[in-house]
Amino acid sequence: MTGFAKKSFLERMKLALKDKEELQVPVLIKEGNSAQKKIDKIQSDLEKEKSSAIQKNLLGKMKILELGLYGEKSVQFELMNAFIPIHILHDLQVTHGDWKTQIDFVVITRKFLLVIEVKNYYGNIYVTEHGEFIRNVMKGKKVVFQEGFYSPIRQVERQTEILRTLMKEKGIIGNKTPIKEVVVFTNNKTILDLKEAKEDIRDRIVRLDGLVGYILKELKKYSPVQILDNRMSDISGFLMDCHIEGKIEKQEDTVELKLLDETVESVETSLVEQATSSSGVEEALRQFRKEKATSLGMKAFHIFSNKTLDEIVSKQPTTLVELSTIRGIGEKKIEEFGLEIIEIIQRNGSKD
Repeated sequence: MTGFAKKSFLERMKLALKDKEELQVPVLIKEGNSAQKKIDKIQSDLEKEKSSAIQKNLLGKMKILELGLYGEKSVQFELMNAFIPIHILHDLQVTHGDWKTQIDFVVITRKFLLVIEVKNYYGNIYVTEHGEFIRNVMKGKKVVFQEGFYSPIRQVERQTEILRTLMKEKGIIGNKTPIKEVVVFTNNKTILDLKEAKEDIRDRIVRLDGLVGYILKELKKYSPVQILDNRMSDISGFLMDCHIEGKIEKQEDTVELKLLDETVESVETSLVEQATSSSGVEEALRQFRKEKATSLGMKAFHIFSNKTLDEIVSKQPTTLVELSTIRGIGEKKIEEFGLEIIEIIQRNGSKD
């Protein structure tokens, strides 16, 4: 390795004396590309593959990768627009002895290091008092699929511990340097039910739009260290030296409680197909709203609001009675175009 690990004590002291606090904005040290490489590989395989069954399997894998990549890109966007002095490393893959891990993000701040695990799950997430994570996929008010899945808190704890052990053994950080961890759920339609979760779990779970606020809140707390510009660069340089491109798969993502290994992929593909179906309904409804508004000479939101649109897409009512339960759809609108909305859902929605 090059960088900080090879500097003598005297060199470190000289750098420390010259260190400054000039950085004011986020810096992207490493951008992740492993997921995109996998997507590109699958696309290449699809062009050669003749079997429709294998093609379907590959398409399912690609959609799952695309969902994950979208979530991570969303986190990167939030971090890069945080307007705080941080170093950002995306998709870090490290090994230490027999341990290996893939970390979605490591963020170096003035007061601590932050390990971020990203989850772009469909469905609503419930955390029990025992720290168990359960996902419910809804159709209207009905649960159509339920599963337990590997705790992302345990996942990010393991990543943090490997990183901490590696950096301490190499002399990059001491016992006083805090390394925090957080799980970020990026799907804005996912409902997080943390009422029964213990405080130490609740404190480490945030939604995408709460990530920067979480970092700012933690920066207001006391820290035994102050990481200046040169020190930031030393730490990020060391982590870049440790990165081993394309050698590590995130095994934890495929460990699903109460599901046999061979069914995990088909379940995830089914969820992705359901999400794709919802996208089809949403696009068709938006087009209908636009055309209806144009024909009546009014604004699109006068037909129905975005909030109403989201609820229709989520519940996908198939009768006028069900449609009448949607907020923003009254008797007049049901009479004017209720049947047209039902027809759009039946034509573009998921098939039971």
